[in-house]
Amino acid sequence: MKIEIKQLSLNCCSEEYEMLQNIKNNENGFSNPVYEESYEEYLLWLQKEDDYSKGNNLPDGWIPETTYFLYINDKPVGIGRIRHSSSKYLESIGVGNLGYAISKLYRGKGYGNILLKELLKKCISFGYDDIKLFPYKNKIPTIKVMLKNGGQIIDYFDDEKYVITIQLNMLGE
Repeated sequence: MKIEIKQLSLNCCSEEYEMLQNIKNNENGFSNPVYEESYEEYLLWLQKEDDYSKGNNLPDGWIPETTYFLYINDKPVGIGRIRHSSSKYLESIGVGNLGYAISKLYRGKGYGNILLKELLKKCISFGYDDIKLFPYKNKIPTIKVMLKNGGQIIDYFDDEKYVITIQLNMLGE
């Protein structure tokens, strides 16, 4: 199996767009604003996300973030997003340091685990020692993936979510 994680760029094409049409917006808490949008809207979104990764044109109070696509055997199967730094405000509203989603066409194949592992490696390159995640309690597969990758449930958030931390310096041990 060929595994690649590619940073979003302006060269992304229709394959990524089609994959994103199989991830509903805010499904499992992951924001996908191009779900059911036109290809032209997708191209505008690419520009915006590319800008955000460079810290350009950010809305007030936003943190730069980088978006990645997971490719398995040269096909995009998932998407992930990492904020470049932590935010006490975002944590106070139940938003973590990263988020990810797998296309409904590719779920149940272990790709969420692969994508989270790859995103955790990227988090280290952003300087994170640990990350905080806020999965919905009823999303058992997601929680299992987080725990499998070193996550520990440390708290609850608003009775709907767990607070999970992953110590990145413990990865690979």
